[in-house]
Parts: sequence; structure tokens; C-alpha cells
Amino acid sequence: MTFPIFMPRRLSDPVRRPRFPAAMLLSLALLMGSGLPGLAAGDVNLTEGARVTSSSAMPTNKAEFVVDGVVSDESRWLAASGDAAPWVELTFSKPVNIGSVDVYSGWKDEGGLEGFDLSVVVDGKRVSPDQGQVRNNRDLAKRVETNLRNVTSLRLTLPKSGPARIREIAVYEAKHAMVGAGLKGKVLTRQMVDRSVHQVAVNQVGYETLRPKRFTAPLSPDGARFSIHEAGGTTVLHEGEIREGLGDFSAFRPKDASKRYMIEVTGGSLKNGRSDPFLIADNLYQEQFWQSAVDFLIDSRSVVATHPSAYGGCPWRDGTYYDAIIPSLVMFYLSDRGKVDAMPRQIDWAAEKARVTDAGFRFDAKNPCSEGVMEAVRSYHQLEPPKPDAPDVVKMIHWGAGYYLVNPATQDPSGDPDKRRIHSQTVEQVAYVLWAWPALKQWLPESFHERCREFCFANWAPSLEIDRWWEPTTYLTLEQISEKNPMGGLLHPYKGRHAPGHSIVPNLLMHEVAKREGRSDSRVYLDAAVKQAAWCVANLDWNDPRTTKGQRMSEHRTIPNLVWMLQRYPKESPPGLKEKITEWAKVAVSRSNNYWDFRRYDLGTEWTIPKVNDVGNSISLPAIALSASWVVEDSGLKKRLEQIAFGSIDHVFGRNPCQAAAPCHPEMGFPEVERGWPKSHPDNICARLELCRGSLSSLSGSEMYPFNPEGTFRHAEGWVNYGACWCISLAYLRFDLNSGRTPQP
Repeated sequence: MTFPIFMPRRLSDPVRRPRFPAAMLLSLALLMGSGLPGLAAGDVNLTEGARVTSSSAMPTNKAEFVVDGVVSDESRWLAASGDAAPWVELTFSKPVNIGSVDVYSGWKDEGGLEGFDLSVVVDGKRVSPDQGQVRNNRDLAKRVETNLRNVTSLRLTLPKSGPARIREIAVYEAKHAMVGAGLKGKVLTRQMVDRSVHQVAVNQVGYETLRPKRFTAPLSPDGARFSIHEAGGTTVLHEGEIREGLGDFSAFRPKDASKRYMIEVTGGSLKNGRSDPFLIADNLYQEQFWQSAVDFLIDSRSVVATHPSAYGGCPWRDGTYYDAIIPSLVMFYLSDRGKVDAMPRQIDWAAEKARVTDAGFRFDAKNPCSEGVMEAVRSYHQLEPPKPDAPDVVKMIHWGAGYYLVNPATQDPSGDPDKRRIHSQTVEQVAYVLWAWPALKQWLPESFHERCREFCFANWAPSLEIDRWWEPTTYLTLEQISEKNPMGGLLHPYKGRHAPGHSIVPNLLMHEVAKREGRSDSRVYLDAAVKQAAWCVANLDWNDPRTTKGQRMSEHRTIPNLVWMLQRYPKESPPGLKEKITEWAKVAVSRSNNYWDFRRYDLGTEWTIPKVNDVGNSISLPAIALSASWVVEDSGLKKRLEQIAFGSIDHVFGRNPCQAAAPCHPEMGFPEVERGWPKSHPDNICARLELCRGSLSSLSGSEMYPFNPEGTFRHAEGWVNYGACWCISLAYLRFDLNSGRTPQP
């Protein structure tokens, strides 16, 4: 586990000391190999002194290693090759009572043992305990809770042949014993939670004063009390009660935005628990998130920013034709032009041109799809530049669209079957620049506007059609992606390449541009948008999660587009559109009825998108849920949509089973975050996001839900596409606050 450097909020603030809750102190002790003194009787590992036998063992991977107290790859039991039904058995020195059994398995960061059966000998008879048959497991640390007395031996058997790969077996009398108690080893890199303490998961950055303010207490019983204090203080400022693992303090609206607060939960058999500190302010999101969101997209630009490479060959490193970065910047700008205009200027167009066009500049061409990139960058810098004092957001709009003007044909390097070409979604991104020109023209040259217009109208034909990849019959099933965590290939729709209805709003924008310019074909674009919206109404089943959360970070291209159609063109909208949006809202809410307020993938085994890192979906849900709330009529449904929208932001910044915020380098843009994501991606790979401020890395996968922070980590690499999701959500938060609809430029 890596622990972040805790930075003060501002240089003028006193430096805050790192605060490690009991759970983190336990993890630190385990990592140091010291164990913890003074464990409760139920937390003592009962395997000490047990005699171990097995069906077989590799010469250097003895069965005794499963009870040596060390959880590591070097100290594992491996069954011998050819063992048809491997087993390992622990015989205790005296009869014991068992409440929980923890099985540590796996190798490196690969998933844990897929399946095993536990059996015990009680009073001389072998029996199988409840929950003793484990299947479809991926967790490196798998707990089996039981209630057994007078056990003399415990056996773990594999249902089929295999190497077993058991790092350790720990046995405790307490059903809710501390995970990892009494163990040590470098594999113990999970956040080990002390389950004898009330756990309090909050947004570590904070909450907006007038918005929903909720937290999760996953271990706390109904009726447990919570109180709010200033951080470091004892005066009770607000009180409430835990219900179904949730605490709601929306009614707490302090006036002093400079204070940090904390929540204490008490009651029941658990010891008192305290949250991380957090802020409460009227305009917290703009104050805490806007600059870091812009910084991320500044730093992740290809070639010209923090690394001289262009993984994927698009304007942003590891960007794609479907990343929606240009639309996100346009919407971000329109949501509060005054705020963006007042932000500090960092991009120096002329200096960047001089640097990347210098004969001594060294481009890293080892990345996929890098051919032609430097020619494109140099051609871009022959365009008429933005004004020197233009806001960075506008300069990036110029950069993104300008790059595509000179290099429009791209290819997603991760196995996209559509190969290199001018993709319709690339052209649709540039349409936002055309539409927003009245707001942008004070900063950008008319020659740039003319080239954008020519590019869009010349290449628009594919966007008038129904994208063949929208059809749900083209989607893969879970079984088809059930192997190793997929990183590329078709991965449809889980890659997010072709969100249904992605061209609805771009067609509406082109309709408005054509009308503004007096073109005779303006109706063509409106008719196409209506046809595409009608197709969505008729063909998408929101109960199939592949049409919603399964679209990963691109779902914001569907519901907000349908809402835009209904709000801007109610008379032309297809029949049933409002009902279709309301139906989506009901499904989303039905999958969010849990103590995390987290919109699940399904109500079966998958909480998150199967296999992949889906932080982009969490960070885009605010835009999706809030836009839907603008058109649904039921007041209770509206309120719940608002709760899950803001709960999703909380989720990204600490209110999740891992109780860690999504950025693995919070010191680079998120000074209020106490704990960043514990697992980081290797440096100097793909987009090199370790060099970017404001990067959002990863979040809990299904393996950690509903509350299993010891579960396996998902892929730890962020994505520049997530930067687009975040900017779009930050924009929609402003739209929601101002008018409940998107603005005109």
C-alpha cells in the first residue's frame, strides 16, 4: 500500500498532520510485520500450533506455509502437479470454536482461488458448515463466516485439480474478527478494517451546503447515533440516527465555509468511530474541483504537455474519437463563462509551438498509432492561433478541434474493429465548436471557425444514420468477457465506444448552426435527431444494464442527449420520449437502494461494470441523473435522482468500500483528500497520467461490495476520457443550479 503525502489546503494554512484511522493503523502494523498487541480473544488466530497435512505439495511450497502467519507469494502451499483433488487440513491442538475462516490465495495481483470447499470435524464427525462451499471467487482474501463449536480439524478441498496457491488460512472465534489480525506479509496491501469499530465513509473533500449530504456506516446497526463536530472539537453541532447503514445530515448547513468537520458514530456493541474531516461550503465543487479538472486536461495533451508522446494518436494521450473531450470543454465553458475567464492562464501557445517545432525536440514514437503525429502537431501550429489571453479551456478547444482538422483519421489502439478512419464521433466533437461560436469568437480566429464549418458539413453524412453499434444484439454477454480482465478488443459495449444516441445532440447543434447561417438543409439534421431519438425509445431496454451503466464512461451521451431533445424540441420529439427517460430514472433508482447510494450494474452479483475500472461511470453519473431529474414529474423520484447524483461524487472521493478517494496521487490537485487510491498504475506507460495533475485513477469493483475492502483491486490506470466525464458533470452541476437546462451559447 502506498500512503499519500498530505498537503495543506493552501500555503497560508497550517500544515495538517496525516490522520490514520484505526483501520489504516492496522494495515500499517501488518505491513511492518509487527502484528497488533492486545487483540481481543475473538481476534486471535487459532491456527498457531496446528498440525498441517495435505494431499500433496511442491518441494519448495510446503503445506505448513498455510499457517506460518505470513501472507506472501514466497510462503504459499502449492499442490503437486497431477493432484486430482488437492486438499490441505489443519488439526488443532485442542477443540476450538470457529466464527470465521479467512483464506488468502492467488499469485501476485491475479485473482484468488476460484472455488473451494470447507469441512470440519466436530465430535469425531466430518460436517460441511453453512457457506462452506465457495464458487466464482476472485478475492485474494475470502472470508467464510460460520458458527461452529468443538472443532478438532478443518479441511479445505479444491473441487477440481489445480495448484491451489494458498498463501495462508486464518481461523478466528469471532464472526467479525479483524481481517488480517495476527498476520504479516507484503501481500497484505489491502485496507484492513477493524470491524469492532463503527466505520464512517464520507466524501473526504466535502459537501455543498444546500445539496444532499449523506455518509455510509456499513457496520452500524439501526439506531446507532451520529454527531457532527468541528475537526478536533467536541461540541455537538448536529445529531442524527443511522438507518440501514446510512446517515443523512442534509439539514446541517453551517455558515463558516473555512471549518472542517467530522462525524462520530456511537452505539451498539461497536466502539466509537470517526470519519475523515471534510468541508461544507456553498460553492465547494467550483472551489475544490474546477481548477484540477482543467489542469488534468492541460497536462494530458499529446506531445505538447507533460510527456512528448501521443498514445493512440489523438489530441490527448490515450484519447479516442469517442472521448468527448472537446464537447466537455465547450459545456464546461458555457456553464460559467465568468468563472472560466477568471481562471489563471497556463498555456502559452507560442512557447509550445517553439518547443515542439524545434529541430532538437525528441518525440516518443514508441506508442501505438503514433505515425503522423508530429506532422499533425506541426501542421496544427500553422493554424491561426487563439488570442494570447484566451482562457486555457478555450485554448484547449482550439487545440483539440485544430488537431482533428489537420489529422482527422484516427484509430483506437485497443483492438477497435472500426480501424483507422474519420469517425463520425470525431466530426460530432467539432460540431460543438461550431454551435458555441457566438461564445468563443472573442477568443478564436474566424479562419478557425471557417475550417471547422467546412470539416463538419463535408463529413457529416454518417452522423445522419443509426449507428450499427447501437443495436443491443451486437453487445457481448458477461460470459463472453469472463476471462482475464479485458483491456482491449471488441469489449462491446463495456469499452464505451458507441453509446446509443451519441449523435442526437450533435445533429440538433448542426440544425441550429444551419439555421443561423441560412442554409437550406437545416431540417435534415433535425429529422435525423428525431429519427435517432425514436430509435432509442423503441429499441433500448433500460433493464438490460448493457444499455446504461454498461456503456461505461460514455453513458452521458445517451440520457442527457434525450433530455436535450425533449427540452429544446418538445413538439418534434418522438412519442414516448418523456416516459422513456422516466423509465430510465426508475431503473437507476431501483439499483441505488443500498447504503452507498451507489447505482449498481445489476441486482445480481455485479455491482460495477464487469471486469473493468469504471470510475468514469461514477464521475459522469451526476450529469446523467441530474439531466433526467429535469424532466421527470414525480417529486420523490426527482429527490432520489439528486441523492444518487451527489452520492456518486461522494463515492469518487471516499464514500466507497475501500474508503479511499479515486486519485492515487491526491497531492497533485486534491489537497483535502486524506487517502488516495492505494494501488497505482506503473509509471511511464500509455498516457503517463502520473505526470498529470487532477488524475482520477480507480475505484472499488464488485469484489469489494457491499463491504469487503480486502477484495481485489481493479485495473489502477485512469483514462483521459474520465477527464471529459468530470468536466461534463461539473458543467451539469452548474446547469442544474442555474436553470435546470443546458444553456444557449
